[in-house]
Amino acid sequence: MTSIYSTLSEHQTTHGWDRRDLFRELHRWAKTFDCEFKLNIPELAICVDLFRRSRFGHFRAGPNGFGLSSEVGINQLYLADRPFFEVLGTLLHEELHAWQHAHGEPGRGNYHNKEFRAKAKSLGLIIDAGGVTEYATSSPFTELLERHGIEVPDLPPSSSQTRLHHTSKLRKWSCHCTNVRVAIADFRALCLKCNHEFERVSS
Repeated sequence: MTSIYSTLSEHQTTHGWDRRDLFRELHRWAKTFDCEFKLNIPELAICVDLFRRSRFGHFRAGPNGFGLSSEVGINQLYLADRPFFEVLGTLLHEELHAWQHAHGEPGRGNYHNKEFRAKAKSLGLIIDAGGVTEYATSSPFTELLERHGIEVPDLPPSSSQTRLHHTSKLRKWSCHCTNVRVAIADFRALCLKCNHEFERVSS
């Protein structure tokens, strides 16, 4: 019997709508990450929707509004102005939450605990406790993307990225069009370009 997850994937990738090609890529890469990195995720529902501006994506372990588990969401707000490799980084980030729920010990409320961060780091995603994601210069993640023809720009050394998160109080905030790093815990600012308030980016 065909599972509802397979039916959903087929609908998303064949339905005559403007996101068909996007969903084809997201499902293709979700399966590629699962196979290449041996995540062994049982089932996965992928959606693209509007989320809080402070998030590039999200993961829901329990049943969503349709009764589907392991929902990975990509925030459509950031599809146009982010390099595709970062969108795929968000997809892998959220898939790692699914991996941890299936095979590890997830932190409460999808907290990015040591187990999660260690697994992510082994693949090339440098993630702090708040969920902010950076990328190692050379890693299984970037090498896999480059093998498949996905352009990855020059990245700063991972040691400097790790040092940034462990010693600096700078945190990443985003409006609709711009990212900034500030040390103020309660940063409140309005972007004069897109007229959106800056919010903390958690993943």
